[in-house]
Amino acid sequence: MDVLDTATWETRAAALADELVAAGVLADPAWRDAFAATPRHLFVPRILDGPASLGTGDPGWLDAVYSDESLATQTRPAADAPAGREITSSSSSKPTVMAVMLERLAAEPGHRVLEIGTGTGYNTALLSHRLGADNVYSLDLDPDLVDAAHEHLTAAGYSPHLAAGDGFAGWPGEMKFDRIIATCAVTAIPPAWIDQLADGGRIVAPLDAGTAGPLLVLDKTADDEVAGRIDPFPVLFMPMRTDVESPFGPGQEPVGASTGIPHYGTTAVDPAALLDRPDLELFLWLHAPGLQFGGSLEHGVVVAERGPARAEADLTPLAEGTWAVRQSGPYRLWDTIEHAAATFDALDKPDAARLGVTALNVPGKQFIWLDDPDSDHSWPLGSGF
Repeated sequence: MDVLDTATWETRAAALADELVAAGVLADPAWRDAFAATPRHLFVPRILDGPASLGTGDPGWLDAVYSDESLATQTRPAADAPAGREITSSSSSKPTVMAVMLERLAAEPGHRVLEIGTGTGYNTALLSHRLGADNVYSLDLDPDLVDAAHEHLTAAGYSPHLAAGDGFAGWPGEMKFDRIIATCAVTAIPPAWIDQLADGGRIVAPLDAGTAGPLLVLDKTADDEVAGRIDPFPVLFMPMRTDVESPFGPGQEPVGASTGIPHYGTTAVDPAALLDRPDLELFLWLHAPGLQFGGSLEHGVVVAERGPARAEADLTPLAEGTWAVRQSGPYRLWDTIEHAAATFDALDKPDAARLGVTALNVPGKQFIWLDDPDSDHSWPLGSGF
């Protein structure tokens, strides 16, 4: 199939745009037009899928490109894994998620927008179509991705401002932006973003909460502050990185198994009740940032890890209401989980929509709060390990 067949890709792009409208995630006609007019195939010449891949012209490639799916485009070796195992380090995000984030951004013609995470350049193209390429600035840590995105954008007829650099530091030089959108997950708002956000500006960024986390939608409320509610729409993005060779974000590198003597105990918290509950998982993450869950019903165990701390809870009870737990590492992680789960129940099982954020451009002065900023319940954002 000729990938430059205009009728073919335009029909597919229009169908994708209509699918997003029908799903209720795309309401602004201007964004619908952007999705319909942007040739996604130019930005994803190769799709990585485990050991197999699809390239330009391969059977099924164009179907995949114009599907509502995330498409892996780059991987990096996983340092803790056997040779050959790699982790995705760049992708073209799921169009549904892109549509939701662009809608939440509330950008208007004339707004200057900074995108953190250029990736393939597809989202950059959507922004360029909507706002004019001269109003779009996009930054990525990986110079190779920036070069490839430049080629893709040029082929699509767009010339936004591109740069390679550390997303934590924002755009190089003295600039102010009406909107900042991140296509990588963060554990806190980099102070540089707050400084570079214009008065009345908005930041939309995924929260790196271990699994599919919510969105941070924050408006500039003072020269040194952004604040807003958490949007519960679940999104899953790769972390914002500082090392171009690593797929991990700061503090997320594997630390290996603990060699200390494990602590054997019991718990009254049903481990199965912790699985597949996004609101509870987010609440637990607030108490233990970086918390990751593994294991499954099939394997009979739930595994919780946070840096060097690890806990394993058997899914088969020892007796009614009692389950065995093994904990290792510098502290008892399951004890923290038990406390957080009890607090979650005591607060009437708060969902993500009850949470908000106040973030100053000073490290250690960013918080997630429950119900209102003066709440008795708040947790530091991005406290690390």
